[in-house]
Amino acid sequence: MRRVIIGVLVLAATTTAADTIHLKSGRTIVAANVHEEEGQIKYELNDSTYGIPKSLVERIDRDGSSPDSGVGASGGGAADAAASAPMPTAPETAELGLRGADQVAFKVVHDGKVDVDALNAIDKTADPALIAAGYFLAGRFELEHGDREHARRYFETALASVPDNGYILQSYALTLLKLGRAREAVPYAEQSTRALPDSADAWATLGFCYYSADRGKDAQKAWQRSLDLHADPNLQKFADKLKREIVTEASFSERETGHFTLRYEGATKDQLRGQIISALEEDYNQLSNDLGITPSQNIPVILYTEEAYFDVTQAPSWSGALNDGKLRIPVQGIDGVSGDMARVLRHELTHSFVAQASGSRCPTWLNEGIAQLMEPRDTSANGRQLAKLYSQHIQIPLQVLEGSFMRFQTNEAIVAYAESLAAAEYIRDTYGMSELRRILERIGQGSSTEGAMKEYLHSDYSQFEDELGRYLISKYGG
Repeated sequence: MRRVIIGVLVLAATTTAADTIHLKSGRTIVAANVHEEEGQIKYELNDSTYGIPKSLVERIDRDGSSPDSGVGASGGGAADAAASAPMPTAPETAELGLRGADQVAFKVVHDGKVDVDALNAIDKTADPALIAAGYFLAGRFELEHGDREHARRYFETALASVPDNGYILQSYALTLLKLGRAREAVPYAEQSTRALPDSADAWATLGFCYYSADRGKDAQKAWQRSLDLHADPNLQKFADKLKREIVTEASFSERETGHFTLRYEGATKDQLRGQIISALEEDYNQLSNDLGITPSQNIPVILYTEEAYFDVTQAPSWSGALNDGKLRIPVQGIDGVSGDMARVLRHELTHSFVAQASGSRCPTWLNEGIAQLMEPRDTSANGRQLAKLYSQHIQIPLQVLEGSFMRFQTNEAIVAYAESLAAAEYIRDTYGMSELRRILERIGQGSSTEGAMKEYLHSDYSQFEDELGRYLISKYGG
């Protein structure tokens, strides 16, 4: 098997308007809601906000066009269809169909947080409509700000009071989906479309739930219904990708195992399939021990010819496999699992564990760094080159590497992966594997990456990169 940089996935962005940030290094970032804040340029990709020092920016072009690809990579950044499912349009309080919703709107959420005392006061009214409205608004706020666990609890309370409200059902389904609980989300999403049969958002959410629950044909129907109600070029990209999957995999066979669902063409050798499943099961047990978490549902594994792999995924030529919630592995010309193939499987499976731990919110550099650590791989091969980059302050800033690696040419991607590995290795060796796990968990609870780093490493991005640079220089020379 050829040597490759592994695991990148293109994802459609969920924003409709975009600006282009031109960095002084010559690279660009296409994103939404670009603005300056406290010496940083902030921008949004999918449901996360990122920032880079203003000093790195040459200019910003504001042209209102849509980005071709979003933050991403579950093989390259902890994003998959579940993470990319867009937030539905926020209904006006009058549209909620809950009497008195307008009375509680400004009491429940104000000053940038949920007012728990206001919720307690609403509870005392014993009015189901008011309780549902208050907890829906609180859940919506937490979901929009990345705290999915608190959002889940608020939506559950709202549903306990008014169990058939379409907006609450849809938001609850989306929250479960983003928590990696797609199969649990499906019945709530289905119920939301019955309550809101003309809502393109509700049908789109149902499609994402079906897709993440490995029900591709049902997802195709739901997405088509959404597109019939409202044309959406970003959803259309997902629908087009799914169509390629369904056509390519129409004649595939399927086999269920303990933690995986294996799909493959009939020509795939029995011996190779058996070795792949055995290797994945062994890796699954090891990763469960190392990362202290397990994915919440079976993981689809799809074996392709090389031509089918690139046709379905539209991945760059330098990729060798990917994980978009499903492990997609080209196996043409491979007779057994050893060497590179074993590392590819372990690398891609790691992304499923990272996605579960971080709620699919892990930045690309940390996701790729951990996946390479688990292969296992270390920095020694690229240490001297990295030390030179950091000593001259010309490395790619980690804040830039929070987003997709898809925009990079091959040589830039190599640097991005090498820096990611070095950063993850430095955290593990200096602070311990336990701190890597805590950072993932904190991100999954809604923290920004930098916020989680400050909490557990006591360093912001700038301080961390200075530490990483000194580490590399001391170990490999400048």
